[in-house]
Amino acid sequence: MGSRNIDIDQSFGSVYKALDLKAQRKAMRSAMRRESNRLRKKAVDNLRSSGIGPGTGHNLSKGIRARVYPEKYGAGFMVTVKPHKANRKTRQGEASMHRNRFYDDHKGARGKTLKGTKRALPILAWAEEGTDLRKTKTKTKVFTRKRKGHATGRMRRYGFMRKTDNQAEQTVEQNLFRDFQNNIERAARKQGLL
Repeated sequence: MGSRNIDIDQSFGSVYKALDLKAQRKAMRSAMRRESNRLRKKAVDNLRSSGIGPGTGHNLSKGIRARVYPEKYGAGFMVTVKPHKANRKTRQGEASMHRNRFYDDHKGARGKTLKGTKRALPILAWAEEGTDLRKTKTKTKVFTRKRKGHATGRMRRYGFMRKTDNQAEQTVEQNLFRDFQNNIERAARKQGLL
């Protein structure tokens, strides 16, 4: 394949077909990664302008993650704030989970109690969609007075991810194709086809 030269004026399709499958996939994944990072930056900007987080002393934007799908699932990517736990026993590698200043004891691997670990909560997932009004349960004890439950509040809907989705609706396909085309041409030049 390397000995055959292709005219630069030929259509994109012929250049694409001249490349091997590995180079085609690499070009597509690179375009997906670049566009997902672009969208993540927009989501971070929308998060900062939404007004959530100034007072927490933590960088909440770390909870917004971009991921390119593995090849077995086809081409695609996602930008999300939904939590994903890598290891449920030790709570290591939690993505999109915000660790607050309150400490919590929990059972780790082999049933050991791990003391003084920060509690991880999906704050950004709650902020994106908002939460329902929460209440404490009514507590009753024998021979004591009844304690009534009370409302503990709700989180309003910030919608920074939906705003990002609306902003990117027009440009994602154009950006993807432009990046993909540039990657294909770069790969063809590297293999000496152009």
